[in-house]
Amino acid sequence: RALTSLSRRHPALPDEVLNLSKHLLELLPSENLAENDDYARSIIHLIELRSGASSDATVRWEPLAVGLRLIVDYLEKRTSELPQSAQLSAAADEAGDYNDEDEGTGLGTGGGGVYAEGPRIPKTAAEAAAALTLKELPPTSSAPVFQLMTELPTILNTNVEHAEPRVRSLVAQAVGAYARYATSLLNWLDSSTDITDASERKKLQLAAEHAQVGRRNIHATILLSLKSHLDMKEPSRENNPSAASDGALDDTTGWRALETNLHALASYVDGCVGKNGGDGSYVNEEAALFDSADTDENGWFLTGLQHCCVVHVNRHVRAAAAAVLGVLIKSCMRSRDPSHEDLLVDEDSPFRLVLKETLKGTLADNWSQVRMAGSVLGRRFVQALLKIYKSRNGDDEDGEEEDLTVFESAAGDLVPMLLPRMCLNRFYLAQGVKLYSQETWKEVFGSHDHAADEDGLHSSVESRGGGGMGAVARNAAPLCRYYSKMCDADNHAVREAACQGVAELAQKVGQHPLYADYLSPYVNMLLQALLMCFHDESWPVRDEACLACGTFCIAYAEECRPELPTLFERWTEQLTDQIWSVREDAACALGDAVTAYGPEMLEKVLAVIRKSLPAAKDQPPMSREEYKKLQNDVSAHTGNQVYSCGSLAPKLRKGGAGRIGCSSCVVDRPKQPWEATDGAIYLLRELCTRFPNRDDTEREDVILGDNILLPLMTELADVARLSHYPQSDDLRTTLFKQLPQIAEAMGKRRFKGLYLDLFIELLSKNLDDRHGTGASQLSIHAAGQCCEEIAKLIGFGIMRGRLEAIGCDDAFDSVMEERKREQAMIATPGHFIGAFSPFGPPVVSS
Repeated sequence: RALTSLSRRHPALPDEVLNLSKHLLELLPSENLAENDDYARSIIHLIELRSGASSDATVRWEPLAVGLRLIVDYLEKRTSELPQSAQLSAAADEAGDYNDEDEGTGLGTGGGGVYAEGPRIPKTAAEAAAALTLKELPPTSSAPVFQLMTELPTILNTNVEHAEPRVRSLVAQAVGAYARYATSLLNWLDSSTDITDASERKKLQLAAEHAQVGRRNIHATILLSLKSHLDMKEPSRENNPSAASDGALDDTTGWRALETNLHALASYVDGCVGKNGGDGSYVNEEAALFDSADTDENGWFLTGLQHCCVVHVNRHVRAAAAAVLGVLIKSCMRSRDPSHEDLLVDEDSPFRLVLKETLKGTLADNWSQVRMAGSVLGRRFVQALLKIYKSRNGDDEDGEEEDLTVFESAAGDLVPMLLPRMCLNRFYLAQGVKLYSQETWKEVFGSHDHAADEDGLHSSVESRGGGGMGAVARNAAPLCRYYSKMCDADNHAVREAACQGVAELAQKVGQHPLYADYLSPYVNMLLQALLMCFHDESWPVRDEACLACGTFCIAYAEECRPELPTLFERWTEQLTDQIWSVREDAACALGDAVTAYGPEMLEKVLAVIRKSLPAAKDQPPMSREEYKKLQNDVSAHTGNQVYSCGSLAPKLRKGGAGRIGCSSCVVDRPKQPWEATDGAIYLLRELCTRFPNRDDTEREDVILGDNILLPLMTELADVARLSHYPQSDDLRTTLFKQLPQIAEAMGKRRFKGLYLDLFIELLSKNLDDRHGTGASQLSIHAAGQCCEEIAKLIGFGIMRGRLEAIGCDDAFDSVMEERKREQAMIATPGHFIGAFSPFGPPVVSS
């Protein structure tokens, strides 16, 4: 594809370039490119053809880019042809349990696992098995690859700071491929006993030594360029970078060649696969870079990487620097040298201190890209610490630290910083960060027997230290402080995740018989943070805060009682919110409050229902034509909500006392009376499903009898018949969606005898639009599904008989036939089944 793209470039490339690309395409099908001198020479010649034929000799970057792409592919293939013992890291070779390529296939990155461009491609077992079946074809001393290795350092060094960023990215990939082949070659020569010709061995060793000289020369050039870029003046992240007067770039574009320098360094380090801390091992060759204080000659290296990860204004640079630290950790683990492992374990190690500060920043970065890079770095660091701890202490779970998890014992002073960030990122809005963090949590805390089917914090009485829940409980103080701080973060996605994390604490830890007391001292702190979030302009944050408070009331009823008046006020406000899901979750929270506080709260909740149910009668009359005209009115949509770049979530300020923004901000439209009725429907559902009768209730002293419920349901049916406003269709849709759950909770006999007739006429009018009511498709579908589910409960014959009495049996029959066709279509082989995921193809039945 790279070669064929040259013929499509505009303006057209010189004929010499096009002819050479055709020649290379003709050579590609050759079975033995490794011994084809013409192919290697043609690649070098293509790179040299970088000037156009025009009079101004315009430099064209395309031949260089394609040539570098071919070099990467060529060197990767030559590396794969070496015996496998030359390619595997020492850890994988000797221990067999350390996955050296755990973060990707390395496609396009010189054979390594550097996360540089686009999403990582997880390595599957099938790919791993296929890699082991490649044909081994060790090189001879006259192989053309050595000529290529001789000329490549000059090419790479010349283009490290090329003006075209795509070229610089390809240079980084070529650097990785060069380093991997050169060091794999050393491994092969050190371990091979198949080369019996002494002269041939000497020639191969000489060629390998020349390759090492070129490799180190490339590394020196990268470090020199990196240091020069780090010395450049740049704006502070706290200032407006795009308004800086020093010529700096803004925070969303590349920072000259710094990002690609970091990618090149990461690819180089990842490519250095020398065994047992010898030649070709990066940590052994460059040990001074890992253990240098700020005042040392090499002190700029670690401090510069930390600066790039935490302080640098450009998010791409921050993510790239995190990738460098990740492969440096891998290099320490490859060496299998205790002194190199101490760089990760020793609390005073400069490298560990840099990793600590980097993870503290990247795991809480506002950009999801950087947070993802931090998550990858965090997993690699934690896995390395766990491996070192187990190798030095064995797998025996008895001892002085048996009350701690292995993670706590291995991470030591890092736990108060790492654990809260690991917890919160499992709820982060970006799916990549969230799913990756959840998987990391399972790997760290999930036991062999329980990891596959456990959810949440992974508590297990069989796990050392109580698993993840035990670790969270013992570190409740830093965790709660971090969650409280994140509830006040500038990023609305972080505030939403923090509220979800607080809710998890209340649900999992707060209701656990062993760990509930650990969280008790911090309940008031967390409640205050949640109460602040009730004023947030972002409705998802208000939504999550509402649910979390209800969960806390169940877990810590007495601790929450002082704040109950404020909570009740906030819940009832949310019950009339403009967002339907906020109204529903407010109803769930009020249901939790009734579960927690019993009859005293039930009376207050019933008073709210009695007040809110008839509110739709006060909705101003409006025709559908007027409503549509209002929706299309430009002035009505001016100055309204704005949205974040790259996100469907609002770009919002925080609300609360003494700050800009509140729950009734100017960008909000006024609440509508019908929305209060809609919220009351959700609240009725909560009461009916939680406290339906004496045999099935969450509290024995709370029963929702017919003397209370029948008048409320009658009022609801009357209000649902109103149609003088266009949103009445939405109200009926809500009713039809909740009615089956209410019926199921009441039971067949009770619902059929007292309540079905209240709603049967409403259902019949919405099964289709034969009456000309203008019912929406959502309302019609909801009515049909409601009829089907109720019919399953009371019997299809009974349901059809009730509808036949009002002349609507044919509509019911039509709906049921349509349901049968849909189910038959789903069951047909080849049709999609299951939930659709935007991250992969839908599952199809066989």
